Amino acid sequence: MKIVFFGNHIYGYCSLTEMISNQIIPDLVVTNIPRNQEIVWYPSVAELASSNNIELIRHNRIDSSEEVITAIEDVMPDLLVVSSYRNIIPDNILKLARLGAINLHMAPLPKYRGVHPENWALINGEDWMGYTVHYLDSGIDTGDIIAQDRVPILPEDDILSLTYKISEAAPKILIEVINDIGVGHIVRKTQDESQATYYPPRKPSDGLIDWSMQDTDIQNLIRALTRPYPGAYTIISGYKLMVWRSRLVNGANTICEPGQIIELSSSGILVGTGSKPILLTDFICDVGELPDDLIGETFVRLTNVKNE
Repeated sequence: MKIVFFGNHIYGYCSLTEMISNQIIPDLVVTNIPRNQEIVWYPSVAELASSNNIELIRHNRIDSSEEVITAIEDVMPDLLVVSSYRNIIPDNILKLARLGAINLHMAPLPKYRGVHPENWALINGEDWMGYTVHYLDSGIDTGDIIAQDRVPILPEDDILSLTYKISEAAPKILIEVINDIGVGHIVRKTQDESQATYYPPRKPSDGLIDWSMQDTDIQNLIRALTRPYPGAYTIISGYKLMVWRSRLVNGANTICEPGQIIELSSSGILVGTGSKPILLTDFICDVGELPDDLIGETFVRLTNVKNE
């Protein structure tokens, strides 16, 4: 079976690694070129393809690239396999594969259509996250479902640990689906549109902490946006504080205003919320050390300040 693989990010890398390990070698790999100022913390799909002598194209605008279209036509693929490729695969390319195109989406479709589903799942306080192999059509994550599974989200998980957890588990069902397609043994299920949810891309400015929220909601925001993502942040007395980690404080019933600094210590910054105080344990100020005289001061709750 001739396959063209589209992939990027750690999910694309792990999917391609799993395919190669199972002797499913694509005839062509298409991957993205990093954007300007993008922090590339994940392993390279391009390097993996090159090291395995797989034909490679790096491109961010496949809808208008004659190079990409011609290369795919030359392969005459039976199947297109997609895993975290950054761009929507246009209809004129989808039609080039005899058996269609499948995508590994890191969410339990029809819920969490769109981008950054793992971040959104943490923000929403989910206790598990699914992943789905589905057929691609002209919509965004709307094609028929082929296979699904899930991983637990533990209280100590953050976006990085959840990403690694999914990247290890999800490619395994992709292999099962590819093998089933090869022998014509596929059961497909139409998505239930009444259960569908769509989440848009997040912007760095979305990380502004609203201290009037519950402590658990603030904790979920922080762990969803921590490194390698832009981070949650707050403002006080003109200082911008990036917050990477926090901890819920059991039994803390201190009466204070949301956003009010209760205590500065070697353990972190204890801050009031809309419920119980929360302890910020890993943070960095844009001017270095925070002044010691901020106890009793209040972080900005909501503001139009942009994350520069």
